[in-house]
Order: sequence, then C-alpha cells, then structure tokens
Amino acid sequence: MGHQGHYFAAGPAALPAPVKQQIQDDILHYQDTSISILELGHRSEAFTNILNQARHYMRALYAIPDNYQILFVQGGATLHFDAVPLNLLGSYTCATYIDTGLWSAKAARSAQKYIQVETFNGLQSQAGRQSCIDPSEWVIHPDSAYVHFTPNETVDGINCANPIKSPVPVVADMTSCLLMRELNVADFGCIYSGAQKTLGIAGLSVVIVRDDLLDRVHASTPELCRYDLHAQHQSIVNTSPVFACYVMQLMLQWVSEQGGVSAMVAASRQRAKIIYEAIDANECWSNTVAPENRSVINAVFQGQSQAHVEKLLTQAEACGLTGLQGHRKVGGVRVSMYNGTPLCAVEKLADMIGSIRL
Repeated sequence: MGHQGHYFAAGPAALPAPVKQQIQDDILHYQDTSISILELGHRSEAFTNILNQARHYMRALYAIPDNYQILFVQGGATLHFDAVPLNLLGSYTCATYIDTGLWSAKAARSAQKYIQVETFNGLQSQAGRQSCIDPSEWVIHPDSAYVHFTPNETVDGINCANPIKSPVPVVADMTSCLLMRELNVADFGCIYSGAQKTLGIAGLSVVIVRDDLLDRVHASTPELCRYDLHAQHQSIVNTSPVFACYVMQLMLQWVSEQGGVSAMVAASRQRAKIIYEAIDANECWSNTVAPENRSVINAVFQGQSQAHVEKLLTQAEACGLTGLQGHRKVGGVRVSMYNGTPLCAVEKLADMIGSIRL
C-alpha cells in the first residue's frame, strides 16, 4: 500500500503512523536489549516492563479502581464467549444475554454450552429503522450470574448505550469500542476486548474483571482461560504473545499522548459526522439504523442498487481506500473508523460517497 492509501476494514484495523514508525524501528533493535522486539523473551525484564506500562496506561486512561484486575490473554474476543461463562457462572444456573446483533448472538450461543441463557432482544424496529431498547427497560433475570451485552455491533453498525444500573454484574464485549467511549468501569463486573481494532494487532485480548468475581471459576475451565490464574501470574501463564502486547502498549501510550479517551471520543464523533452527512445527503445510499443508535465507529450502509456499491468500492480502491466491503452476511459498504483512522482519509472517502451517481 502506498503512502496515500488507507485501510477501512473492521479488523485488524489501521494503526496510527507514529506507532507503525516505532514498530519499524524496534523490529531491528528494541531499546537497549540489542535484539529485535520479535525475539524478546516473555520472561525478560523488558517484557515485564511492557506489561507493567500497559497496565499503568489502561488504569490511568479509565481510572480503573484498584479492585479490578487488568489481564492480557492470548486469543481474541471470541475466546471469551466461552471463557466468560466458565469464569463467572459460579453456583448460578443462568445468565442474561442482550441480543443486539451478530456478535452478541454468537456470544449467547457459545454460553449455552455451560449455562442456561435467557436472551432479551435489545432491538426494536420503528419506521423501518433499527433502534436499541433503553437499557433501563432490559429484562434481566434476577437470578442471573451476569448480564452480557455488546455496546458496538460492527456488522450492522449499531451502537447501544451503556447500562447504568443492573441487579447482577454487567459483562461487556468492547472489542470494537474500548478506548473509544467514556466508561465508569465500576458499573461493570467484567469488560473484555480483542486488541485488533482499537488496541493494536490480532492475537491478544484484554480483560478487566472485578476481584470478587474471580472465585466463581468452574473447575473444568482450561488453565489458559482462567482469569484467576492470569491475575495470579500477572498474565504470564505460558509464552505470552510478546509482539502483540508490545503493540498494545504503544497504542495505549499513543492514546494517552493524544489526550486520552475523551480525545479519542471527540475524534470519533467528528469522523462519523462527516461520513453520515455524506450518506444522508445522497439518495444513492440508505442507512437502516435510527440516528441515535448509529455506530460512530462502523458506518454501515446500502446502495439503491448493487451497481452503486460496486462503483464506490472500485473508485475508492483506485484511490487507495480499501477494506470497505460490508460484512458477508449484510453486504453493502462498511466504513470502520478506529483510533488509527486519519481524518484526511475520512474526508476523502466522504467526498467520494457524495459524488456517486448512476
């Protein structure tokens, strides 16, 4: 990809240019170790420092209380579709899952292997547009081990507000929105996120879990999925994904230097405003999500015909704007705008969206 190009895919996502430059430098020699970051040992002091710095940045960025563990676990968020029920079921027999799209539904299906799942449809359709039911109206089984939801559904481009009050611990899959929305971590029992969208590259996930939930783990849980073991061993249970952890630490440092989560939220809203205004101003395009529930991270829209979609994708690719195909189950166009997405690329794409005519 030339220097003019930009990648708008849903994940793995674009990294900020300064982060990529630092990676390039450290691939040859990492700090004062005389070896490449690709060769760094997971038991080395240098890697311990990487994890400690990552925890420090994460805790500072979200003012995470001391009674929460920050864990770095191999694999992506899909791993936690199984790990969450195994770690949090305790003596409970059921859990509540809020269904707002493909990923929350998949998490619920995985949990059914271990626990009775009470599913609540978190969406409603009004005037042909999907909207989220107010979290205060969610029906949560009072005997649930926890309630699980997915704040940002990347496939359908739906954003769901954070639940404020729940009689049971709240678990959130924040793979596509961690570091891109304000949070009061104390409102949650557990937050998990794959790293490859807002935190770095694939192969790593972050779990923020409250201490009092760590003793709920089921005896048959595989060791590498046990949150309590990751907490006891500072996330070095086996050979860690060193490079992925290193990139995450660089991303957390970069976010901090840019002004923290509030700066990321402001930049995200600006990008989304530009894209949605272009979509709404051109009758060639349609978006089926209620404006108040539109994802500011993944803008999903359809063309009046497939020809409109193909024309946009072809023109965009010719200009180095790639990764815009909609999810295979939805089609259309999907513009994913994570923390590494430069505003100039969004403006260029918006002009193209506005110019399409057939």
